[in-house]
Formats: sequence, C-alpha cells, structure tokens
Amino acid sequence: MITVLITGCSMHSYDLITELRRNYENEDIKVVGINCAEDALLRKGVDAGYIVPRITEPDYIPTVLDICKKENVDVILPFITAELPIMADNKKFFEDEGIKVSVTSKSSLELVGEKTSLYGLFGSSMPKQSIVHTINNVDRFACLVGYPEKNICCKLPNRCGGLGFAVIDEEKGKDLTIMNKFGMNRYITLSMLKEYVQYSLDKGEKVILQEYAEGVDYSMCVLADNGKVTHALGFEADLMAYGSAMFAKISFNTKACEIAKEIVEKSGLDGNACFDFIITPDGEAVLLECNPRVNATLPFIARAGLNLPYLRCKQLLGFDILKYDIDINYDLKMSKNYESEYYI
Repeated sequence: MITVLITGCSMHSYDLITELRRNYENEDIKVVGINCAEDALLRKGVDAGYIVPRITEPDYIPTVLDICKKENVDVILPFITAELPIMADNKKFFEDEGIKVSVTSKSSLELVGEKTSLYGLFGSSMPKQSIVHTINNVDRFACLVGYPEKNICCKLPNRCGGLGFAVIDEEKGKDLTIMNKFGMNRYITLSMLKEYVQYSLDKGEKVILQEYAEGVDYSMCVLADNGKVTHALGFEADLMAYGSAMFAKISFNTKACEIAKEIVEKSGLDGNACFDFIITPDGEAVLLECNPRVNATLPFIARAGLNLPYLRCKQLLGFDILKYDIDINYDLKMSKNYESEYYI
C-alpha cells in the first residue's frame, strides 16, 4: 500500500484520488487530504483529512511533517502553485523521514514556474509579453500589439486557476450579459485595465500584459525524470472555467510536445507538469505557461490510459515506471460536473 498526502485538497482533488486508486496494479492507495480552509477541505474519498495553517505561516511545514509521521505518508503531492517553492526549500526535512515530495528543484521552478522567467527563456514560442511598471506601459504595449485590431490580455505572475486573468476588449468589456457567464473569459476595457494596473502597482504587485492568442486551448501533460520526458499526452479544451477544462477531448499535438520536451530538458524539470498552449488556426502551438505540479485535469489523462499521478508516486519510490504496457484511448472526451457534498 502507498499512502499519499495531497495538499490543497478540495473538490478539485476528488478525480485525482479516484484515478490514483484506478492504477495499473490495483494497488491499495491511502489518501490523506489537507487544506487551510475547513469549508474547502475534501471529505469524500479521503481516508483522513486535516485543517492546517496557511502555507505562509511558520508552523505550516512542521504541521504537515507531523501529519505525515502520524499517517505513515510515503509521497506528498502538492496541489498549490504558490506552495511549490516552500516545498522545494523544505524537501530535505521530509526526505530525512523517508517521505518523498513531488516537487522539482528550486532552480527549475524559478525557470519554468514563474511566467516572466519562462518568457525570458522561451519567448520565441510565446505571444508578445511585457511587465507593467507604469500606466504608460499599458498604452505602449497596446500600440505595439496593434490594439484594438488585435486583443491583449493581462495576468498576474504567480497565480493559478485563471485568477488574475482577463482579456481586454472594448465591446465585450462593457457587456454585462457575459461578464460572469460560466466558462467565459473575463473581459475588461482598456480603461478598466489601467485602473487595475494602478491598483496592483500601489500594492507592489506585478501585472503581465500579453498579446492574446486566438485558437484552441490545448494542454500537454508530461512526467519528467530530471530533465527528460518519460511520458506525455495532451487534450484540447472546448470550454474553460477558472483556468480548468470543463469540456475536453484527448489529443496528441506533436509541436506542443516538442516544445514541452525542450523546456523540460533545458530547465531540468522533474515530476508532473502541464504546459498550456493555444493551437492557432494555422496549426502553430503557442506556449502560454507551465504548471510544474499535478493539476485538476490530470485525471482526464489518467482515465485515457496514462496514469501520470500514479506513475509519479512509483517513480519517487524507486520503481521502474517504463515497464507498463500503456494503451491510450484517443477517442475519450470529458465533461466536468460538480455535485454537492453533505457532512456533519
């Protein structure tokens, strides 16, 4: 039996737990879930659940370590992007207790996990991008891209799940009927963007402006072994909500895979990672970002036949992960729905 601890364990983790247990060897998997918010902690499907301090609090790591010892945890799967550097810094504390942490090296995180660093290294595969330092930067970048004939978007450097992302569009930005529509991008006007930018600058936060790439949302999910991709499979998303695919179909894009492999090799990335792309109408793969961790749509890949979370656990525990005869169902589609959970 393998005992896995999932951080940030919420409703988005349920499918991940299901697929961990639907593994190639019918191996028993015990799952421990932790979350800093009682109303967000997943209770369905976990063998044990704990409320823990926030990742920024000094007693977070000691608390997680105590839980790991109590529950005899073998592997930690971090689910929170902002937590990855913290886990990388404290990886040795867990490994000294025989607990494996699924996180790549700090140097690798700094190269691929931070959007501005990724652009600095692989900008030729990405849309035009600029960090805003003053309000004047907004107008200059809009002119450079050719707005409003070509749209631009904004994002925050260290956020995930679509938080801090918006498309700048003068017409749609004023349309209240789509402002909160499920699955739609968040649209704002250029004047709104300037207000948000000034607000962020006053708080000392960066804002990234990027040329908006038109096309199909595509994700390439990989498992890496210290700079080498061992397994890869992707999907096209027909509908996105909060940065996650709601309707999708399995698809393998060779160009996207080649870019992902190049980034993995040059960064020395290790473990699970998801590379987000736009596939343009002419077939080009435009890189948007990399999430070097397990992600909410990874269970879809697992259900298609490539169980990357389980393979990562076995990899960390020293097993041969190339021995499995993996058969991919390329016809598989996914519709994500949520159900209520009742508890006392």
